[in-house]
Amino acid sequence: TLPAFAQRGLKDIPDPDPIKQAAAFNLPEGMEIQLVASDPMIAKPVQMNFDSKGRLWLVSSGMYPHIVPGAEENDKVLILEDTNGDGVADKRTVFADNLHIPTAVLPADGGAYVANSTEIIFLKDTDGDGKADQRRVVLSGFGTEDTHHIVHTFEQGPDGMLYFLQSIYIHSHLETPYGVRRLMGGGIWHFRPETQRAEILSKGLINPWGFIFDEHGQTFATDGAGGHGINDIFPRSVFRTSPGAKRIVDGLNPGQPKLCGLEILSGSHIPEKLRGVLIAPDFRGHRINAYRLKPEGSSYNSTRIEDFLSSSHRAFRPIDVKMGPDGALYIADWYNPIIQHGEVDFRDDRRDHSRGRIWRVTFKGQPLIEKKDFSKFSIKELLAHTISKERVHREQARNELRTRTNVLPELSAWSSRLSDDFSRMQAMWNHQAVNHTAVELIKSLLASDDPRYRAAALRVIYHRHTEVPGGGEIVKKAINDQNGRVRLWAVSCLAQMPGPDSVPTALQALNHPVDKTMDFALWSIVREHQEYWAPKFEAGKPIFGDKLPHLIFAMKALGKSLSLESIFTSLDNGTLTPTERKDAISVISQVGSANDLSRLFRLAPKEPVILDQLVTAAQIRKLQPTEGKEQLLPFLDSKKPTVFASAAKLAGLWKFAPARNKLVTAFTQSPAKRQAAAEGLRLFGDEETIKFFLKLSKESPDEATRVIAVKELAKIAPDRAAASAVTLLQQDKAGKDEHRLFTSFLQSARASTSLAKALEGKTLPTKIATLGLQRAGTSGRPPKDLMAALQLSGKLKPMSQQPSSADMAKLIERVRTEGDPHRGETVYRRTDLQCIACHAIGGVGSPIGPDLISIGASAPVDYLITSLLNPNDKIKEGYHTTLVSEKNGNAHTGGLVSESDTEVVLRDYAGQMNRIARSDIKNITISPVSMMPPGLTTGLREDQFIDLVRFLSELGKDGDFKVSAKPIIRDYLVLQPHPRTVDGMGHYGTAVFAEKFEGYQWQTYGSKVSGELLPSELPKVRGRGRNTWGVARFGITQKGKVKLKINDTTLLDLFAGKKEIVLPEKGPAIIELAGNEDPEHFTLAVNSAYRQAPVLLEIVIK
Repeated sequence: TLPAFAQRGLKDIPDPDPIKQAAAFNLPEGMEIQLVASDPMIAKPVQMNFDSKGRLWLVSSGMYPHIVPGAEENDKVLILEDTNGDGVADKRTVFADNLHIPTAVLPADGGAYVANSTEIIFLKDTDGDGKADQRRVVLSGFGTEDTHHIVHTFEQGPDGMLYFLQSIYIHSHLETPYGVRRLMGGGIWHFRPETQRAEILSKGLINPWGFIFDEHGQTFATDGAGGHGINDIFPRSVFRTSPGAKRIVDGLNPGQPKLCGLEILSGSHIPEKLRGVLIAPDFRGHRINAYRLKPEGSSYNSTRIEDFLSSSHRAFRPIDVKMGPDGALYIADWYNPIIQHGEVDFRDDRRDHSRGRIWRVTFKGQPLIEKKDFSKFSIKELLAHTISKERVHREQARNELRTRTNVLPELSAWSSRLSDDFSRMQAMWNHQAVNHTAVELIKSLLASDDPRYRAAALRVIYHRHTEVPGGGEIVKKAINDQNGRVRLWAVSCLAQMPGPDSVPTALQALNHPVDKTMDFALWSIVREHQEYWAPKFEAGKPIFGDKLPHLIFAMKALGKSLSLESIFTSLDNGTLTPTERKDAISVISQVGSANDLSRLFRLAPKEPVILDQLVTAAQIRKLQPTEGKEQLLPFLDSKKPTVFASAAKLAGLWKFAPARNKLVTAFTQSPAKRQAAAEGLRLFGDEETIKFFLKLSKESPDEATRVIAVKELAKIAPDRAAASAVTLLQQDKAGKDEHRLFTSFLQSARASTSLAKALEGKTLPTKIATLGLQRAGTSGRPPKDLMAALQLSGKLKPMSQQPSSADMAKLIERVRTEGDPHRGETVYRRTDLQCIACHAIGGVGSPIGPDLISIGASAPVDYLITSLLNPNDKIKEGYHTTLVSEKNGNAHTGGLVSESDTEVVLRDYAGQMNRIARSDIKNITISPVSMMPPGLTTGLREDQFIDLVRFLSELGKDGDFKVSAKPIIRDYLVLQPHPRTVDGMGHYGTAVFAEKFEGYQWQTYGSKVSGELLPSELPKVRGRGRNTWGVARFGITQKGKVKLKINDTTLLDLFAGKKEIVLPEKGPAIIELAGNEDPEHFTLAVNSAYRQAPVLLEIVIK
């Protein structure tokens, strides 16, 4: 039988006529697109590569996503040729068939490497009939747990190695001559065919499907299920979702669409303004994104620019892009109206299994390059072409060299005659491609004035250091190179050269600017090489010399105390910089003994940040000072909320009885300190505390006090808190704390049962019962007794989680004909629905759930409806709920942020970070429950639901709901009302908002998809008289001089730090920023009492 909603979907299947599809492209001026091949010549192209003859090879899988039981394996490797030069394929050869979901092909070494499910095979045609007649398994042991994650995406590097990828749900165990190599999730491999050595280059990423080398040998990747755009790939880099990762690096473009495939535009046919631009298909959004990279520190800055091209045709699914032998760009179009994998039924009739397209992009007025058959060239001619200005010629000539014999003598002689860095780099790669190390070329490039060539040379040393005499000394010199990227490669090389000096040498990089990428690389080598350097240090060898910051870094990375005495001495005598002092305090709290914590606490009066470090030590390490705790009392008198909060928490964690009265006083007499005091008291957890909270929960005339008392009491004595909780819920008096009140009773089975029993025979307001059900539904292990009690007390009718086929068809039609996406965006932004609390759109919003940037361009309407009605049916890969159960019976749920040897960090549905000590954890499991609460839409009218679905269905499509590539400011912090502003306005005017006043509370706020900030949505901060203000703070990450474009300055004030930027009275304006402003402290004040027109801010980069 058909899936429930498959029949209705057939109505939306676009016309498969390639001519009509071609007409749906949106092309920039001067660009042309041509159909190279389509069905029936090809079907379902997965990956493509060109051979040295200029022929296009592709793997084709009509079986995907799963073979039909009883059917034959019939997937293919195809070779396409354009024999008359008109750009259209007119010859097809089936090189191989009877394959099982092949996902990559690379013509090389006289045959072709093919990714075929659990193995990589090498196919060869020995009799010249165009069909493979030899088959050899090259590597086997790849996992097949998920067919769109199996080994895929072949790329031949300039070094002659084969690079390939796998994804999150795959577990691979490869037997090689050098031992078993394992990768238990996503990652990138490299393989040297001559030696059969396979190694891991990088770990992580959810579903990486694009990988490329740039002109100087740096590598980048894209992620088909991630949202970070371009990812900088360097040895031992670890990205999101790598199993067991203690630390990760992020991609270069947070908030970008999910991307599949990657190419760098190059060659004389490409217009000059586009050369060097990285392009990557957004297969969900029917478009190809474009990015421009610029070196920054040890990594890169990536800026998304206008789309390379897009299409309004819903079945256009670009998944691979390649520069062709004629200088044009070729696009593999999977062509399918359905692209969801597990979320849509594998047998859904909307899945296309027979079509596919190859498109060719050219540019008017730009001559194509000459297409060449390198298989006919001599070695001398091939070498000449490896230094061609055309990259495709260089690559194919080098690949052809690998098939020739006795190349080295002629290659060495030719290389010795080269004098410029570019040619020498190509020659260095030629040697590497034929498995030889050209030491003199490496040394000459290391002396280049251009850091890109120095980095390229170090990359060769990374792979072949045993063949480079004096390689260790070369790397030691490079660790102090003036360029950050070169230093990063030096650290990578040292990671390949373990020994007692590798870490002390690597840490010399700390003498130079250190960014996040370099910090990660140094952290990694310290941990990886512990067995080589730590024993030497512990034996008394001064391996770090007088460089105390190096020792501090090593101890922090290792999480182990080696020598704290020198650190204390430096803290006492004041010889450390502010940054070094912060690191010193941090490392003592992380690795110091209880006595060390006592010494550290004595410094707290001058360094209040020490309180936070002591909180962490108590929570995670279960360690506290052995003496001097009375020093805590003065901190409980602090007028600074953050200092008081840390001190209150320490009082409770230490069970420091003399602090109790101060906490009680603060709780009962100081509203600003009430919550922090309550948390401190709750941590005492004794009978005195229970009685205190119980009395207040019943007798306090102040509702806020009662709510907090019940909430905290529920965490330590839920059976005694339940009755008061029900009373509050019945009266609907908990306000914004209602969801936190429920959460307190969901931390253990005992607590949820207590609340369920207290609800027996009671009635709750419908909205309160519904909220409770929603919270219980996302708890990771939904308590059936409490959910039943809530349903009964709220008189809630069971919701139909799956409409009938007829009802679904009606809903879909109404979405199409009646839904208004503009009204739907308003519904989406409602705080009670919590959409914006869990999801981002284009990186703006919460990272708890998947980014919805292109959900409308990828998901059928029925999928959206089902996801809203029953979230547990549609849990996206990488976004499952993690359930952490503690030994005391408490449980925590959320998205896994990080885990280390000492703690696990979860982000809950409210965006709060929960740190759980490893020592407290009983087990960690993946919950089958979505973090998206069921029943969120029950409070909507049907027309509002229709509008919401229509809005979601438009996200990512061309039009008003496609996130612009322009650098529009879309992420803000908004000021919450505070009494200071009323009086402060009289003295300082709107400058009062720009103060770095600790008492202000700022909450995250995301603009509309368009980038517009709505004054009516901003919290109303009172000024003098009738004026109310919306106050938003934002940062500018772009470096150097920039301009800020404002759509309309009417009733706006703008501050950079505390300095006001004078704006025109009204109308659009472009304001030049001097470049020396605080980049994270721009404050915008809009008079929301009189201005309702939206505000739009855009960065103009000079």
